[in-house]
Amino acid sequence: MADDSIRKEMDALKADISQLREDIIGLSKAVKGAASENVAGAKERAEDRVHQAWADIERRLEDLLSEGKATFNSAEQKVGEHPVGSVLTAFGIGFIIAKLLDVGGRR
Repeated sequence: MADDSIRKEMDALKADISQLREDIIGLSKAVKGAASENVAGAKERAEDRVHQAWADIERRLEDLLSEGKATFNSAEQKVGEHPVGSVLTAFGIGFIIAKLLDVGGRR
């Protein structure tokens, strides 16, 4: 009789250990799934941020290019309106720069 009750307890203990193994396997799969979902979500958010940053850079570049073209057109128009003054101004600036650079060579 004592042997019988010990055997029943041993069988119950084996069943409990088996159930515990299955629970641990299920838990590890759930943790692995949750972790992979978090990694996938973080990767997706990072990719979205990269795309947003790239779009922002492209927009700013386009703004700078259009501003540069407008400035160039404005300068071209002013040179066209005052060609003699523009040539004299360019000559004067070039002359001053040449003198500034030449001062170092005469020492």
